[in-house]
Amino acid sequence: MDSIKARITSQKFLRDTVIMMIAMTLSNFFNYLYQLLVGRLLTPQEYGELFSLLSLFYILSVLFTTINTSITKFTLIYGVRGEYGKIKAILINASRDFATLGMGMYGVLVLLSPFISKFLRIENNIFIVILFASMPFGLILPVYQGTLRGLQRFGALGVSVSSWAFFKLLFGFGLVLLGYGVLGGIIGVFLAHVATFVITLIFLRDLFDYEYDGLVDIGKIVQYGGLTFLVTFAYTTMWNIDVIFVKHYLSPLEAGYYSAISVLGKIALFAPGAIGVVVFPKTAERYERGEQHFHLLLKALVLASLISGSVVLIYALFPEFIITFVYGEKYLGVAPYLWKYGLAMTFFALSGVIINYLLSIAEMRILRYLMGILIIEIIALTLVRTVSGIINILIGVGFILVSVLSISAGRKA
Repeated sequence: MDSIKARITSQKFLRDTVIMMIAMTLSNFFNYLYQLLVGRLLTPQEYGELFSLLSLFYILSVLFTTINTSITKFTLIYGVRGEYGKIKAILINASRDFATLGMGMYGVLVLLSPFISKFLRIENNIFIVILFASMPFGLILPVYQGTLRGLQRFGALGVSVSSWAFFKLLFGFGLVLLGYGVLGGIIGVFLAHVATFVITLIFLRDLFDYEYDGLVDIGKIVQYGGLTFLVTFAYTTMWNIDVIFVKHYLSPLEAGYYSAISVLGKIALFAPGAIGVVVFPKTAERYERGEQHFHLLLKALVLASLISGSVVLIYALFPEFIITFVYGEKYLGVAPYLWKYGLAMTFFALSGVIINYLLSIAEMRILRYLMGILIIEIIALTLVRTVSGIINILIGVGFILVSVLSISAGRKA
């Protein structure tokens, strides 16, 4: 009986992983098509501006991931108990509160825009003002997506995830093509948030049929969310902060070239991203039921290693062809760095899978390790002024991170 149950669990895990891999592959395809097409239309200097702004947005969007993870965790807990009225309460209350928070954050960021522009050496403050207008929608969207994830509605979640990237490509590239330059690429991000917000809400309309049950333990949600935020912030910053340092310390031309390496190299990071999305609710559910869950992590790591490893191998064998095909010959000088950056992102991809696993079983002691490694990375990046040196730092940090997290996860076996 146990073997049959384990086989069914394994089949569901693989099925849902395949669904999310298809969705996230589409999402990554649209994202990289956006980078490719926009990169060909903009100059290296303009591309460096756009990419540094988007990297800053992604660092701040760690809050989006935190919300998604927290909502997933407690949606799953109440779903296991059949308390759908409480899920409705979380959905309504969280949407209201995060919309308010998003508007407040936007106001603060608008006030700080002159200082941010100066640090990134960007002349036009309006880029920042428009980009961060996405914050209210950006904070509500992970509430909706986290609810879908907690309910394990991976088909609907996949549509939501891929929709954002599709609309960013549609609106962003379209506006750049019409001559709006960096501004057009940024407006595309805002419009993508609005469109995806509407689509995702439609998938959750059935929850509004349940009776509202406001007896939700908000204290636990806030405590878990706070710790998750710090963990996610440290992790996300590790693989985004290099672009910020490059934009600040190196020339605009070098920053543009480095952005090209980063965009392609991060394919190794994002390609297995679906695995972490599925691992979290699967292991969290088994943890809540008191069942074994470590074997799911091992399967996930094998899968992620195969996917990211294949990307790195391709980069090592055909770097010039890939760079020329994607960006053209003007970026050919960065080809030797491509596989190394991909290797660094592979370490971060594996780390992301383990972090999802540890968060799903409420293991928060990893925070001290992540913060310590992040501080080391920041100090190291302030001491280096070459592209090769920065990439070597990323490789070292990624290797240390995945090693430390593996030890932490192994203790839970």
